[in-house]
Amino acid sequence: MPFVFDQTEIEWPDDESDPPPPRADQFVYLPAPEYGGQHEPVRFSLDVPPEPPAPESVPFPRPSLWNRLRGRKPSAAQRAPAVAALHDARAAHAAFVRQRLLAAAVPALGELGVRQIYCRYDGGNDEGFAWLDSATLRDGTRIDREVLVEQLVAHKLLDRLIARGVTRRYDAMSEHKQVASFMHDWLCTEFAVMLLGSGYGTGEHVLYGAFTVDFDAGTVVDDPGADPVTRNREIAR
Repeated sequence: MPFVFDQTEIEWPDDESDPPPPRADQFVYLPAPEYGGQHEPVRFSLDVPPEPPAPESVPFPRPSLWNRLRGRKPSAAQRAPAVAALHDARAAHAAFVRQRLLAAAVPALGELGVRQIYCRYDGGNDEGFAWLDSATLRDGTRIDREVLVEQLVAHKLLDRLIARGVTRRYDAMSEHKQVASFMHDWLCTEFAVMLLGSGYGTGEHVLYGAFTVDFDAGTVVDDPGADPVTRNREIAR
């Protein structure tokens, strides 16, 4: 799981400016359950479930005309079943979107000989980020993210994503930029959520880390020896 620097007990400057960035040796590596993530290895498949109803279709209890005129709203107990149903509907929709995405992207990566991708993440203070670092081919060759993006553009990944309903073509973005955004941000973020939980980065702390996605094994595994590489949070050297 992530390397974490706890900010809850640090002393803030009297002038209310930000404290200096933490050093790498001040971070502590937390096991998955302690951070709120999953036990490793996290496993995934390419199975796509039937598309569920939109969360917006979940009905909520409405007050009677008399209660509306008097400004009365349904009680928490009356709303509880609908709130639970909405939570379940959102979870089902998120799972469908994730599986549809994986079913479109992973085979394309496999056709290019990609066995693993290595993603990094950072965040804290209610923000979490993830991005692609590199890929490893089945012959052991390691390629950087820009080379992989170029290959995916040539392999028409964007057309596959559009055909699957994952995304659409944006006229204001080049195909290269759209594929790069998908790989750097969207795909790695989905795997980060599988590993760390949807709320990773929430709370008074700074975190960083990295993980490996193995497409042959269908697993996501955190790297306990990840270097302190960040994009969105500063670490003192």
